[in-house]
Amino acid sequence: MIKEIQSCRICGGVDLKPIINLGSQALTGIFPYSIDLKITSGPLELVRCDDEHNPNACGLLQLRHSYDRDEMYGLNYGYRSGLNQSMMAHLKSIVMQIQEIIKLKPGDHVLDIGSNDGSFLSFYDDLPGLKLIGIDPTGIKFKNFYQPRIQLISEFFSAAEIKKHLGSQKIRVITSISMFYDLENPLHFVNEINEVLADDGIWVLEQSYMPTMLEVTAYDTICHEHLEYYGMKQIKWIADKVGLKIIHVSLNDTNGGSYRLALAKKTSTYPEAESEILTLLEKEMKMGLQTSAPYQSFTQRVHQHKEELLKFFAQARKDGKTVIGYGASTKGNVILQYCGITKYELPYIAEVNTDKFCCYTPGTHIPIISEQQAREMHPDYFFVLPWHFRKGIIEREQEYLKKGGVLVFPLPFIEMVSKSSGQKV
Repeated sequence: MIKEIQSCRICGGVDLKPIINLGSQALTGIFPYSIDLKITSGPLELVRCDDEHNPNACGLLQLRHSYDRDEMYGLNYGYRSGLNQSMMAHLKSIVMQIQEIIKLKPGDHVLDIGSNDGSFLSFYDDLPGLKLIGIDPTGIKFKNFYQPRIQLISEFFSAAEIKKHLGSQKIRVITSISMFYDLENPLHFVNEINEVLADDGIWVLEQSYMPTMLEVTAYDTICHEHLEYYGMKQIKWIADKVGLKIIHVSLNDTNGGSYRLALAKKTSTYPEAESEILTLLEKEMKMGLQTSAPYQSFTQRVHQHKEELLKFFAQARKDGKTVIGYGASTKGNVILQYCGITKYELPYIAEVNTDKFCCYTPGTHIPIISEQQAREMHPDYFFVLPWHFRKGIIEREQEYLKKGGVLVFPLPFIEMVSKSSGQKV
């Protein structure tokens, strides 16, 4: 099911300005086990709620179309946090920061929305007595990875679902990491967060920061799952509407540029992060995000990147170089489909997740093999699709580099890292 929106997903504004269209793509998060398996395809087109001419509009950047969440999640979902050591370290840092903001005690409820394989909740292991809950329709696929102390609810989040399990008990910490931008009705979601949050509780979210996405040309962030692309202005708009306040804001490099926020009820005693909020709002104003200019620049750079990437593959083939993909990822599928890269340019993609072995990339039908198989082919180039884990990948692939291999990172610009490039970490 594909639905075209007629109004903004958070403020209801009806003037939606076209920004960029990455074409019709097969659902980027599904890795079929056969090229004959039919996967839904649909446009990846961004529109912006026009706040340049309407002062009541919110300026949200969003997908023009919505897709069937039951098809994208549950057993079809391919990403697993626990396989990426860089991500695991990052998730642990979030838990540590949460403990700096709020003092948790035995008996407190901690809820992770979009809990995936339970990795995030496992980092509360130094706090015995907490009641840890993960809610995620994909949890049924990854339930064997959950620690026994974690209660798994294999459903989509709703206040009603939480009340089924907790009754009238409230939650001290709610987290939603890299999932708040996946919602058809964000305002309703935040109202339900507010409903189950303790009066002295906090909600911590982290996701792609839209202004950074524009700055570094991270167009692979645009996928069928990610319905919204937020700046500070939109999060502040939602918080004010629901009766929450932002008590912490920080930027980081995760997933090509993210921001982490902590929110609490307006009636709580937590001080609002006024200075940090103002800094980002001023940055967004200086970027001209309420005008068309930064989006036009982004679109031009995306088109230029496609041309340059196709030139790279053409030159590699001309030079007789072997190129194998590195990391079968949702974001990588966006690049492959938008640029029209198939098994002609990229005969295989190496992957660490055994669930993806012998599967194919959606739309482009590139076979996915194990890293061991890929290494036995001695490729001249590894084309790194999860480029945002650059540092960890360079550290991990020192042996490959020492043997003369080259890592090719597609974004934020095409970069080749080799033994002679002097770019060891």
